[in-house]
Amino acid sequence: MSKWHFIVKTNILDDYNPDISSEEPRVYVSLDPEYKSLAVRNNIYKVILTKAIKLPSSRVLDLLNLAISVYTADLKIPRRFSEDRWTRTIVLHVPVINLTTWQKTTSSIIEMLGFLTGDRWEISFRKNNFKPKLTINNKVEKVSKVSLFSGGLDSLVGAIDLLEEGKRIALVGHYGAGVTNKVQETVLGELEKLYPDLIESYLFYLQPPKSNSEGQGEPSMRSRSFLFFSLAVVVASLFTGKTPISVAENGLISLNVPLTNPRIGSLSTRTTHPYFVSLFSDFLSLLKINNLIILPYRFQTKGEMIAQTKNQDALKKTVDLSMSCSHPEAGRYQGKKPNLHCGYCVPCIIRRASLASAQLDKPSTYAIDILQDPPDPTTETGRDLRAFEMAIERGRFYNYRQALFDVLATGTISSDDIEDYIDVYMRGMKEVESFLS
Repeated sequence: MSKWHFIVKTNILDDYNPDISSEEPRVYVSLDPEYKSLAVRNNIYKVILTKAIKLPSSRVLDLLNLAISVYTADLKIPRRFSEDRWTRTIVLHVPVINLTTWQKTTSSIIEMLGFLTGDRWEISFRKNNFKPKLTINNKVEKVSKVSLFSGGLDSLVGAIDLLEEGKRIALVGHYGAGVTNKVQETVLGELEKLYPDLIESYLFYLQPPKSNSEGQGEPSMRSRSFLFFSLAVVVASLFTGKTPISVAENGLISLNVPLTNPRIGSLSTRTTHPYFVSLFSDFLSLLKINNLIILPYRFQTKGEMIAQTKNQDALKKTVDLSMSCSHPEAGRYQGKKPNLHCGYCVPCIIRRASLASAQLDKPSTYAIDILQDPPDPTTETGRDLRAFEMAIERGRFYNYRQALFDVLATGTISSDDIEDYIDVYMRGMKEVESFLS
């Protein structure tokens, strides 16, 4: 099986080329914006320099470059060329400043990325003698926590709950192409009106270099949370102390238990699975980066998060601005107004179920109302609804022993947490069942 070599250049003068067979496919990218044809497009350093009181340490800069490389490789290397049309073998050639330190983390990275993306990874670190010379001109106040901010409903609830503590927080977002940035900025704008002078926002843009031809990329984006978490670490490192990082995600989505046996690959993502979070935390420990990753809602359903939000008025003012959809462009493609939720993907169904439980459901904010006009179950549009219906028909989540098997099948769960995760899985599925019935 052929390996894809993903070769990262530091700048336009970097002449590194690995000694590999000419038959092995390779992709080149550059971290230097001056290397326009190969440059990974991003605003990360620009945002940091606009906001920061200091530069990240060299280890954090190395982490940032690794995360950029992983995410870009994930998007640039198509799965369809693999033997099973899913599992890729990717060799990362990454320059780092602290070569000895990073060589000790290789096995940790391989296990973490393998679990997250479902691919086989190999890492080849090399010495990076190029460190950007940057000047800090601005200062920011210390924050109590850093929180991931996707623009979705869970991250909105998480932000409101933190802001209700009356302490300054940093919200970290990531966006590429599409409507995500507009959604994040709209939600952020409303939060800043409700909580003036308590938010320090970091909205990071990152997109791979354009392909020579259309349709060459890979849409599954399984590695996005590694980049997202790493960006949060970068921001946390700008402040003094061991600033904790909050990841607001409900337990049902974090587990993402496959609804039917065939639902694998892109349908069983592990972006905030507790095992990935554990692996990422262990990885940070190897680097002696001491920011604690916390999942405050890991044992709550989405409906429970909404019901227990500390400021219900703030939530009601902002909830319709948030976006939880896997296909946010679906409404535009159907000739409807932009920024509608598709209504038929797994996140949309769970979102509607949670909002219905709190009497906040608005069918008009979805391109398709699956209750009034359910899509054909044999089509792509009806696939996720049918999967939920099949899971509910089987009633696996009513049986504790079967629920235990289903939860453990998603990945390793700590024995201290397993009962709580089983409970949140069962409650979350009953929330969806109540909505669909």
